[in-house]
Amino acid sequence: MICYPVTILEKWLLKFASVSLMMGFFQIIARLVSVLLALSVFPTFVIAASDDRFAGFPQPQADFSAHTRDVETYLLNTQMDQRSAADVKYNLPFEKRAKKDVAYRGKFLLIHGLNDSPYVWSDVAIQLSDRGFDVRGILLPGHGNTPEAQLDMSFKQWINASRDHLTYWAAGEDTPMYLGGFSMGGVIATTLALENTYVDGLLLFSPAFKSQMHHLLRWSSLYSLYKPWVFGGMIIEDNPAKYNSIPINGAAQYYKSTQYLHRTLRGKSLSIPTLMVASLDDSVVDVDHLAQVFKRKFSADTNKLLLYTNDEYTQSDESVVVRGSAYPERRILNQSHQSVLLSEKNALYGRNGTALVCNGNDWPTFSACLYSSEEHWFGAQHTPSPDGVPVARTTYNPDFDSVLQLFDEVFNLD
Repeated sequence: MICYPVTILEKWLLKFASVSLMMGFFQIIARLVSVLLALSVFPTFVIAASDDRFAGFPQPQADFSAHTRDVETYLLNTQMDQRSAADVKYNLPFEKRAKKDVAYRGKFLLIHGLNDSPYVWSDVAIQLSDRGFDVRGILLPGHGNTPEAQLDMSFKQWINASRDHLTYWAAGEDTPMYLGGFSMGGVIATTLALENTYVDGLLLFSPAFKSQMHHLLRWSSLYSLYKPWVFGGMIIEDNPAKYNSIPINGAAQYYKSTQYLHRTLRGKSLSIPTLMVASLDDSVVDVDHLAQVFKRKFSADTNKLLLYTNDEYTQSDESVVVRGSAYPERRILNQSHQSVLLSEKNALYGRNGTALVCNGNDWPTFSACLYSSEEHWFGAQHTPSPDGVPVARTTYNPDFDSVLQLFDEVFNLD
């Protein structure tokens, strides 16, 4: 199974910024006016088409099993042609009960990232259940069926859905409640923790508090009206658990979610136990900013920030843990954005998984990975090959057990 690259967003944004600088002031104004005039026709068409086809994503409800059945029906009715009914299963909300022969710890609500699905939490959910937590993984609106569903999507729908799931699950019970977030899901989870004092802890993988393309993404809402797709339209969708195609509006709404968190976090901090995990080779997240937020805004004594890198990294206190990122015997050069929360046993993304994610923002680099007859190297996006053999994306974490050990320390499970 081949997964196409998803970071060409940076390429078109840089192109747009460069063109804008060359055009001159009056030409920029003319272009913006033309875009704004087009709003009376083009966006109306997109919104109407999206409303007709993808309206009705099931709202959260108290009966989570019923919600899951409703989501399955909705996904089957709106699914893109490239996916089978079996593929839909990867995208469904899920629930795992706490293991009965261990002490009960509470509830963990898990929130996935942009263009992803609850499947990204499958390995972590098993470990949480084994440690005595009830676990729910939710599916955000605009995910699980087709990227087209994000053409008319607001970040408020993602936050509201997550908030409603949390409210329903916490209602009427005095049970410890925890939140997990991956990438954009980390932004949402942190926002909800700031809003709700009954949240008892956070588990955040690659929390995308700020993108490496932050200064460019601020223009993406406007640009999405002019060019709705990063790739010019839908591309091949062969990954059953996440999207390959990228609606620019999805990126724009992610950016807005980070701005919403920034406003919510202003003048506040969180004193609940928190474990964050990230790779310094992450091509998506500004990890230096993440580390600053961790130190300034998260104050519990047991907190840990686990960073993967092959370079020297100076930390000022023992709350920051640095571990090596390379595993040459597995041809892994470093850890990527998503690999940090997946184990080597994962059916899709593990050591013997069926999904190959190729790096490369240009066709020569990408096709060399795609058609290579040699054994790939694995690394984060933009990782150079040591010998010319193509580099595919690292999709699992050989150090997964160390993440779990730190989790036990942070949440006092020893």
